[in-house]
Amino acid sequence: MRRARYLKAFLVIAVILLSSLAVGVTKLRVTTWAGAEEAALDEEIIAEFMRLNPEYEVTYEPVPGDYYQKILTDIGAGTPPDVILLDAEMIPAFVEGNYLTDINPFISRLNRDGASGTDLTEYFPVLVDIFRSGRSLYALPKDTSPIGIFYNKKVFDELGVPYPPQDGWTLEEFAETARLLSKDTDGDGKNDVWGFAFPSWVGVVVPLLWAGGGEVFSPDFTQTSGYLNSDLNVKNYQFFMDLLSKGYAPSPQEASSLGGTSALFYTGKVGMTITGRWFNVSIKGQIAKGADLDVGAAPIPYAAPENKATVTYASGWAVPANAADKSGATKLAAFLSSEYAQKKRCLEGGLAISAIKEIAELQAERDELDAVFIKMLDFARVPVGSQTKYYRPLFEDTWAEAFDRMNVGGETVKQAMDWAAETIDKYIEEREN
Repeated sequence: MRRARYLKAFLVIAVILLSSLAVGVTKLRVTTWAGAEEAALDEEIIAEFMRLNPEYEVTYEPVPGDYYQKILTDIGAGTPPDVILLDAEMIPAFVEGNYLTDINPFISRLNRDGASGTDLTEYFPVLVDIFRSGRSLYALPKDTSPIGIFYNKKVFDELGVPYPPQDGWTLEEFAETARLLSKDTDGDGKNDVWGFAFPSWVGVVVPLLWAGGGEVFSPDFTQTSGYLNSDLNVKNYQFFMDLLSKGYAPSPQEASSLGGTSALFYTGKVGMTITGRWFNVSIKGQIAKGADLDVGAAPIPYAAPENKATVTYASGWAVPANAADKSGATKLAAFLSSEYAQKKRCLEGGLAISAIKEIAELQAERDELDAVFIKMLDFARVPVGSQTKYYRPLFEDTWAEAFDRMNVGGETVKQAMDWAAETIDKYIEEREN
């Protein structure tokens, strides 16, 4: 009987203690689009955050489909996740909708307390700038992928073509390399080995126009006429169209019918492909499956050394405007971008280039391809899409149609670019007035 009373008293005390502990725990939710591999790393990172910060309990909620619709619905319903992962090109629309917290004040206070990930000087400056708007900061960079060139060394070696220089090369040098790599191996009068995969995707086209000396928007992002369709841009994109007409690249239709540009690159049918560093993940995957690949990397070509440029794409951890605990959410967002997190994702997972300079330097020591892309961050620019809401989807969709007008519709580069600039400007004017 006495034992039963003692047991009952013990249980009552235990319940009281557990209840008091539960009251002191702040619950946070993180939402991301991560797939299985990345989600596993995220969960390890979050577990470490909770170990170091036992006052927080974090629920991890990856949403692989309809991601943005889900988080906008939650924000609108007043039940937002505390931390969300945003593509940089979604930032302008979220800022305009007042959906995001300016985390600058919280970062400053947390940094004084020594919170991980809050020292902005640790990051590459361009990656912090991506998420700035005026004096406000709306996210911390998760990682990054500049745009550059991957080349198949075996194709170069078989044809005796010198590798592209890693410190930069001109459009003329690129054109000559593409010519030397293009061959008709079956004697039917058409090349079946090509120098490069033709750049039609807007995410590659914009940095190519920059490297040619052009711009695509006015400085205040209110118009594209005189910029996107400038004589300089028309000349620059005509340069690539001329290489296509000479047979130095498969047409987009040819590439699609032959399995896509990645398959053509892996099988030695295309010598160079212009894409983001994310392609390195695919290359490693092919090698792991037994593919006999030897790949190098180089920056995109420029019209003149002073035009040397590329873009670097990034996603970042943001805090919704109606998150209940903005300071705690910012602390978690910062940890998800911290040195510990970057080591997990970028050194251990190899998923992207680290946003933190010291971690990126370690990547460069371990991977020759990554080393080339990391050097590009010295001259990489902020994506247009992180600066104006009129990039996605307006600019992207309009460019896609403009390219179809050139590639299928028979319009000149000038005609298609004039139409695109007029279309975009008309839309902007209607929305702003």
